[in-house]
Amino acid sequence: MLSQKIEKILIEYQMKYRKAGLDVSLDNIKQTAKAGIKEAEKNYTRLESPKTSCKETYITYWVRENLEKDLARKTIIKIDRRKFPSEPYFQAISEYFSLLPIPLLYRINQEINNTSPAKREKLWKDLNFPIEEAKSKFIRLISTRIEYFLKKEKMSPLEFSLKQFKIPKKDFQRFKSEKYKTIKKYNELFPNTGNLPFWFYSEYNLPCFVCRLAKFPFEKQKEALDFVFQKYPSFSAFKSKVKIKTGESTSIKYDKTKDNFLITIDNYANFRHQIMGLIHEMSHVISFLKNFQNGLDPLEKGRYFQEKDAINIEFSLLKDLSEDLFRASLAKALIAFWTTIFETELYKNPNQNDIEKLYAKTFNLCFIKANQKRNPFYLLNDKILTAPFSSLPHVVAYTNIPL
Repeated sequence: MLSQKIEKILIEYQMKYRKAGLDVSLDNIKQTAKAGIKEAEKNYTRLESPKTSCKETYITYWVRENLEKDLARKTIIKIDRRKFPSEPYFQAISEYFSLLPIPLLYRINQEINNTSPAKREKLWKDLNFPIEEAKSKFIRLISTRIEYFLKKEKMSPLEFSLKQFKIPKKDFQRFKSEKYKTIKKYNELFPNTGNLPFWFYSEYNLPCFVCRLAKFPFEKQKEALDFVFQKYPSFSAFKSKVKIKTGESTSIKYDKTKDNFLITIDNYANFRHQIMGLIHEMSHVISFLKNFQNGLDPLEKGRYFQEKDAINIEFSLLKDLSEDLFRASLAKALIAFWTTIFETELYKNPNQNDIEKLYAKTFNLCFIKANQKRNPFYLLNDKILTAPFSSLPHVVAYTNIPL
């Protein structure tokens, strides 16, 4: 006999499979769930104490994650560059990344980031980047993506993202009406770090006030980790459950098989950026633990709930550390606003003549002291290219969290 929570999950995923055009019966979904329950029950007995959640919550998390992975496997878009795909959207993806493969984009971005900001304009010119060819392929990529979503999902990429991230309608409406008020407030809160260099708001730099602060509260990674658990002493028993390593980007994953939190820190970022990333991911850890202890499954709540809760915790941590550090961190939030506002305008009209001008204009809307004219670096932004509206949960959260 399956619990009511599990039965609810099965019905939810039956609808998801149908929506994806997959013929998966409820009986088959039940068999997948039952196998997951058996695995979870067996694994739960082997977990080291203290366990982060009760058995029931652990099982529902295990079943939901298994079903989500199964759905992803069945719906993943596989593109073989040796064979030209028939779907126009897949063709556009293949064409763009044949010109600019992801590893090449990473290398170009890294070369730019490793160059002194004052010298980046010269570097960019020396790279002789194929802007016009890339722009043509970019426009086709966005245009066919819109057509694909309208045909397959019966909704726009933005509407799909709102549903995928489980963003409440009232929260999104507040974002639409309050976003520029929030942006203005964040700009007003930036700390005074002296005269800014000429390149600070240029297209060759992402503004960072954290790096301009005279003081930073930590010298070692361990100090930041200790601080978070000092702030939340009731969760200090779970400190050994946090495993940290370096990698290509900063992220977090809950490993259900070992009941651990795996945090990856961007190996290419400087120390201050690594610590700020760690604080954000540790905010997710605290959020997970709070929900687990209350018998709640974070996966059920969705991405928006997870990000909003983590940002609330992150803001609290940063304010306790230093008011200037908190204020400096708001530039990161404005970069998320920039990306989302740019995407919103882009998807209204992907065939507009001057996307570089749009990218610069939306930057200036988010950083009110900026005066960019044209900015071609959307062509190197892998999130814009591969994960449309990925910053949407964050910016909606920012407009719904009081400072």
